[in-house]
Amino acid sequence: GEFLKPILPSPRHLSEDTVEADPDGRPLVEPELLLLDCSLPEEEVRARYPALWSYLEEGREQELHERYLCSRRSPWYAQEARDPAPLVCPYMGRSSEASDSGPFRFILNQSDAVVANVYLNLYPKPRLRRAMREEPSLLNNLWETLATQRSTDPFVANGRTYGGGLHKMEPKELENVPVPGLPAEALSERGVQGELFQ
Repeated sequence: GEFLKPILPSPRHLSEDTVEADPDGRPLVEPELLLLDCSLPEEEVRARYPALWSYLEEGREQELHERYLCSRRSPWYAQEARDPAPLVCPYMGRSSEASDSGPFRFILNQSDAVVANVYLNLYPKPRLRRAMREEPSLLNNLWETLATQRSTDPFVANGRTYGGGLHKMEPKELENVPVPGLPAEALSERGVQGELFQ
């Protein structure tokens, strides 16, 4: 559909830490989810897209337009303008004694899918983008570094811990996590996330 774009499912539905794509950029994951992405005014949708208008009316009947996020958007069904991020990290996770993988996962997103707000988006800053253009394997190397570091103390130390082993990482906290082992041209002096991603 004209107003649909792929969106990754919640982290619990992703069994792998790499999201591959089909030739059209759609993620090869189950369940396959689509996000309504239309910012046309209601009058135009009503006049030109009757099936979409009918769908939006169902949402109105369920009072979706009055919910917090929708009520602050114009039109109420519009989405944030966000590009797919090459790396994403669920901002909440649980630690387990049965696993040494740690509470946070870094997912390599090779698709055109966007993510819901249960993920932190990692968009390379200009310096890292330039380094990635010069060395295409850098993104994969960075992802592997993050994936192997996720169980170490810096992630937990920079985040918050709640009862039952629940950990939370806010964007500002993620910025302070060190990323060891990357080429110098990709980093500045401190070598932390905030210097790599926006």
